[in-house]
Amino acid sequence: MKKLSIFSKMGKAIVVFASTLVFSAFMSGGDNNAQRFKDAAMNLDKTRHTLINEYDYWPECGIRVTGSHLASLISLNELQQMLPCPLYVSGPHHDGQWDLNNEATFGHYNPEAIEYLAGLAQRVVSDKKFVKMSKPLIDNYLYRQMHIMMVIHDALYDGTYSQKERERIFNTSVETKGWEFDDYDAGFYLNRLRLDDDSYVFSNISYRFLHFWARRWADGTIDPFYQGLSTIFKAYYPEYEYSAERYLIPDDEWFEEGGFEEEVYVVIDGSELRLRLGPSTSSDTFKWGDGSNRHPKVGERFLYLGEDGDFYLIDFHGHALWVSKKFTHLE
Repeated sequence: MKKLSIFSKMGKAIVVFASTLVFSAFMSGGDNNAQRFKDAAMNLDKTRHTLINEYDYWPECGIRVTGSHLASLISLNELQQMLPCPLYVSGPHHDGQWDLNNEATFGHYNPEAIEYLAGLAQRVVSDKKFVKMSKPLIDNYLYRQMHIMMVIHDALYDGTYSQKERERIFNTSVETKGWEFDDYDAGFYLNRLRLDDDSYVFSNISYRFLHFWARRWADGTIDPFYQGLSTIFKAYYPEYEYSAERYLIPDDEWFEEGGFEEEVYVVIDGSELRLRLGPSTSSDTFKWGDGSNRHPKVGERFLYLGEDGDFYLIDFHGHALWVSKKFTHLE
């Protein structure tokens, strides 16, 4: 048998040593990253709204406003530095900034990056002491959003839809290039969600989360995203188990007298009506990128979300905005 030279032995030793250093550095970086996410979770009560031209209704909000607040805890630059690869492969996010106002396109995530983050999620919630300590904050600020995301995903994959039907729904959602969605089959099914606290989910909110999953299907990250989300959610709420009977409101309850009312819409009566970020004439207006005001058209109908004084809160293509009652009516 040929004997290895002293140089060959040294070479192998160097390779082993170098590999050990790389592995140790990776593990150390993972520990540091896990701690950074723990620190962020413990500051959920100190977030700020980072979206321009978007009414802030955190934490009872949809996915856009949730993303806006979470972006104030960990910046895109910081998140990218944690990852072993680019976070996005394409999309509007650049120069270390998230473009959460873009309605024409969306960021395509890198599957490798999402797989890494899913593994990081497992490391974070494996710390049972941390989970117990952070649960009140998760309850107050992220429980509802994560719960809706879980239910929407599980409703789409529970066997109600065939793969062909599900892909049709996803394609329809992606092709809208924004937040509007008009698919009767998916809409009729997903606008009847009820959570574990028996609260009802407005269809405009459930559609936003449907859009999120459709886009993750399109960029090939739906499985690792769900893995990470499920890991986190079930660490805090191990009792969760999806069933259509539990989370989808049946016909007899939906239509029975005294049950949920039909959705109400705000109809635009006045031309050049200003959309505002708050229920006051002194609140900023909703603008185009060039700084000019955006206006709804006379006769357009928007989902009614609430009211305050002389203003209605409407769902304007995915944005929660205020309009004057004087130039609108309910339908």
